[in-house]
Amino acid sequence: MSASSIEALASTWARIAEEAEFPANYDGTSSPEAHRASETIQEQIREHIIATNDMRLFGLLHLLGQASLCMEQVLWPEDYERITREVEEALREADDPNAKLHTHEEVMQAMQERIDRARDRPC
Repeated sequence: MSASSIEALASTWARIAEEAEFPANYDGTSSPEAHRASETIQEQIREHIIATNDMRLFGLLHLLGQASLCMEQVLWPEDYERITREVEEALREADDPNAKLHTHEEVMQAMQERIDRARDRPC
């Protein structure tokens, strides 16, 4: 990658970060503002990938997702631990031979309800 490519990337990232209100003084420390901006940028990348089927940004989306997850672990450790426990419990229940099976529609409705509840909570 040439210096001009890096300069173009830096310039573009600065514009994107400013639009997403990414903290200008970000030093790698987790903060609700950095997390919120990262989530905004990820959403824009997902929308671009879906709209254009252009997978060139998928690697960046993955990296931002991992960074966002790490921020969540630091910022909200209790929530992260609770979600981890819930996932582990759900996996154990799914392996239970007496587990109730759900239709695809029931699962999708339950997931949408959880997403709606999560969106109502501030970051």
